[in-house]
Amino acid sequence: MYRECDGSGLIHVVKEDWSEVMVICKCREYKELLNQIKTARIPDEYLDKRISDFDTKIYQVEKNMEVAQYAKKIATSYVEQYLEMEDMGKGLYFYSNTKGSGKTLLSIAIVNELIIAYKIKSIYISVVNMLNEMKHSFSNKDPKGNFYNLIESFMKVPVLIMDDLGVEKTTDWSEEVLTQILDERMSYKRPTIITSNMPIRLIQKKYPAGRIKSRIEKMTFPVIMPEESVREIISKKENEKIAKMFSK
Repeated sequence: MYRECDGSGLIHVVKEDWSEVMVICKCREYKELLNQIKTARIPDEYLDKRISDFDTKIYQVEKNMEVAQYAKKIATSYVEQYLEMEDMGKGLYFYSNTKGSGKTLLSIAIVNELIIAYKIKSIYISVVNMLNEMKHSFSNKDPKGNFYNLIESFMKVPVLIMDDLGVEKTTDWSEEVLTQILDERMSYKRPTIITSNMPIRLIQKKYPAGRIKSRIEKMTFPVIMPEESVREIISKKENEKIAKMFSK
């Protein structure tokens, strides 16, 4: 990317007094950041996404463009004021009923920005996968050890993205596990970014015990997202491009 070294991450420099030193190339820092993003479990399609990649003009309805612009402004401000948000233990709660509205892209873009700007350790995971991983951990030789290692990683990582909260099948066990994770994060002011298909006020219906709703209210700032599928728009454009390629 930077083309200043031979790929080793070091640059050979001869100083004015003819002494020789090795200087760390910018590419090494870039590679370290990229590796940190990968270890955050960011899906490949989102590895290089930044907030600037969140295109508010792609929405077809003017009202949705305005909603997207507001969400993008909040995301930008959150990164800029992250140290204050961290002190408050505040994350964000992106919600819209429409699948593919841009919630995942914007939440991951924020975390990528935080990793680059503050070297923050993070984890991205859908709530469905989070619960499945913990369920499957019980089938291993040391079920308690594996389960507690997993849940502890979600509890203690400095920044956690919980994607698609509310689409999983709710059981007493899943509600209790999610409550434990949120309770620990709230108690120690670890910011959590959540995406969901429902506003916070409706969470009570999904999780009747009520403990999840109250924690999310305390831990996050709600951000409404457009009720329009960007994924459908992008897929349509891609297919139109492919159709032109095939018709040549």
